[in-house]
Amino acid sequence: MEKIKKHSPLLILGLFFLGVCMRMPITAIPSVIKDIAQTFNVETTSLGILTTIPLLCFGLLSSIVSALAQRIGNELTIELAMILMFIGSYLRILNFSSLMIGTILVGAAITCINVLLPAIIADKLPNQIGSVTGMYNVAMTLFAAIGAYAITPITHATSWQTAVIIISIVALIAAIIWVPNLRYNQRATKESNSTDRGTNMWKNANAWWLLLFFGGQCFVFYSIVAWLPTIAMDAGLSSDNASLVAGLLQLLSMPFAFAIPVIATKMKNRQPIMLFAGTISLIGTGMMFFPVNSLVYYIFVALFLGAGTTTTFVLAMTLFGLKTKSSTDTRNLSGMVQSVGYLISALGPIVVGNLYSQTHNWFASLIVIAIAAIFFTVCGVIAERKQFV
Repeated sequence: MEKIKKHSPLLILGLFFLGVCMRMPITAIPSVIKDIAQTFNVETTSLGILTTIPLLCFGLLSSIVSALAQRIGNELTIELAMILMFIGSYLRILNFSSLMIGTILVGAAITCINVLLPAIIADKLPNQIGSVTGMYNVAMTLFAAIGAYAITPITHATSWQTAVIIISIVALIAAIIWVPNLRYNQRATKESNSTDRGTNMWKNANAWWLLLFFGGQCFVFYSIVAWLPTIAMDAGLSSDNASLVAGLLQLLSMPFAFAIPVIATKMKNRQPIMLFAGTISLIGTGMMFFPVNSLVYYIFVALFLGAGTTTTFVLAMTLFGLKTKSSTDTRNLSGMVQSVGYLISALGPIVVGNLYSQTHNWFASLIVIAIAAIFFTVCGVIAERKQFV
């Protein structure tokens, strides 16, 4: 790893606020989707694309973000992304067209955070990769849940537009806090561009195994996020209890969001973590085969699935720094893995939902999720055969 570089005293606080903004602008919207549809006089079903657009941005733009950051610097790219998030988030309240444009801008901004946070941590805080990664993962998980819950009472008290404005202001605050880091922004010189482009991850077999691991676990995660409430309601739970289960899916995973990166940095081989995550993901998936009308039962489903999917996600984000020897390689690996990985994940909710529509039961859909869990576990174990990519 490269020598430790100077950074702003507000770097860690800035990373925390970036974590806050990683999911909240997306996870808050589904809770008020009916209010948005009513405001813009469109069918509620037509707004399902609001959760698909960010995933497509993650997949299509990750490599572009990596190349952009190589030219203008990681810190400046993040600052521009947060300004873009503020603008995009605010645009969503104006009209239907601006809702779509704003969602694209928010997705592009979050893509920058996804790709560059591991590189910034590896570059500026190489001795704190585990703890700092755990910190922003906790911020991401906690505020994703807070956003999903808080937006409903705020909407009832005022309007959904007010709630979205508050989310936009949080993004603006994050952009302001990040400003001191621009002093330590480093652009790649022409000389370094020609001599230090880093490893070509597209030609690296181990990077591809990590990509398949990431894509498989995201496929499972977003399928669960999209359909767990419906599966719970089909088992007999009320809509309120199903929403509670969806929230607990994220809240119960918080200890894993912090602990796994710390533990992973102390291990040279993370295969046991891969096997643990795959096993409990399969247990949670297996439990859904039985339509038990019990909130307690589905709380355990949420615990197993939340622990499994969160473990794999935060482990992947940590491995970008642990499996590379320079911040350039970290950024290249992060961009490569996330570009294809998120495109794979975007298929999850669609495939699972279509299978349910065709069969009118969840058996085939759950089989696909179980196969994906086995797949990402195997790929993760293979990716860990070597310490570095």
